[in-house]
Amino acid sequence: MSVFRRASDAVNGVVEKALLLSGGAISVILFAQVVARYAGHSLSWSEEVGRHLLVAITFLGATVAYKRAGFIGLKGVGARLGPFAERVIVRLLQILTLSCFLAVAFFGARYTVTAWEQTSSALQIPMSIPFASIPVSAAVFVLHVLSDLSTRSDA
Repeated sequence: MSVFRRASDAVNGVVEKALLLSGGAISVILFAQVVARYAGHSLSWSEEVGRHLLVAITFLGATVAYKRAGFIGLKGVGARLGPFAERVIVRLLQILTLSCFLAVAFFGARYTVTAWEQTSSALQIPMSIPFASIPVSAAVFVLHVLSDLSTRSDA
């Protein structure tokens, strides 16, 4: 098993646990918000925290879906051209995917650092904290794609 594969599996396990905790947290926070509004009060921070958690869950959840091959595949074209062509197409798609997520990680990290001076309206935390989910997720995608490239080297 390659180093990338072991790292990818380990990181995916951590991400899955973080998703479980985040999903539980967003459920409790939004339930508390509903109860508080029913009681005539408002949790001013709850909508903001819920929104930030939802964004993080979306991006991190996409990495788990990629790892589990939960996205729709492009098997029709390659399978009709034969096994060699299929392997070449898969390798090309992996390289394009890697390039895309390297760009997202790079520009997302730059934007996250730039946003340090901006603060959120309710929590008054630097916006870099919620924005960090984008480059972190892109880095996880890069790791997963590198794992795929290193373990499927028959193209």
